[in-house]
Amino acid sequence: MRILVDQNSAQKYVDAFEQADNITVATVDDGLEHDTPDADIDAYAETHDWVVFTNDDDFFVAGGDHGLLLYDQIDDPAPGDVVAAVRRIEQAYTDSSEITESVPGGWV
Repeated sequence: MRILVDQNSAQKYVDAFEQADNITVATVDDGLEHDTPDADIDAYAETHDWVVFTNDDDFFVAGGDHGLLLYDQIDDPAPGDVVAAVRRIEQAYTDSSEITESVPGGWV
């Protein structure tokens, strides 16, 4: 899975994705300017086949034809649980652009 980590997501998730096999990870800052608006992140993710990983539920409203993984910053899920959930989600979907899930949610 190709995961684009949103700007305000914790670095521990970037690190966990980088260490996981078969996950390609980038941050918004890698491909776009810092503080890029959500609509531009949506367009970038759609064009480059990224699944957006974020704690910003505005992405549910903004839409976009790309996958979306939302975590709850207050719950502060363990990076290992998030990676395990991503693995299960990846197996459940044939098209990553159709993913709209909370992680870890019920996936762990």
